[in-house]
Amino acid sequence: MDDEKLVDAITKIVMERLAADPGCPAPTAVVTFGDVPDCVLGGGLSVRKGVGPADTDGADVIVLTQAAFRAFHGGAIPAGLTGPTSAVASPAQAGVIDLTGIKLINERQVRGVDLNASTVVRVDACAVITPLARDYVSGRGAKFAN
Repeated sequence: MDDEKLVDAITKIVMERLAADPGCPAPTAVVTFGDVPDCVLGGGLSVRKGVGPADTDGADVIVLTQAAFRAFHGGAIPAGLTGPTSAVASPAQAGVIDLTGIKLINERQVRGVDLNASTVVRVDACAVITPLARDYVSGRGAKFAN
């Protein structure tokens, strides 16, 4: 099973469990990124396609295909599939990682890309950077910039 089918299968299982658990209210608003098959989402949901981070406003659930995840995170492979530091064709090799538009930067987000001493991680001036994320970036020799 390739990684994209695995992500789709896991998403389907999660959605089935949410719908089956009476203690967990069924989500009403779903935003999808990438080509998410209708059979993964099931019925009874308000589904809309997203293009950027602003499209997630008001969503109860956000579903990403692996291709969409990689596009958002500079080619990084989701940590749950291959390990916490794997990356493919990361923009870090070009020297700049763009995390602008993200309000909270945590360690998982910065571990998902290949950082080196010449990497600059661009963030918004109002972004909150967790101490673990800051330690990880500085430990790799990279720097945050607005």
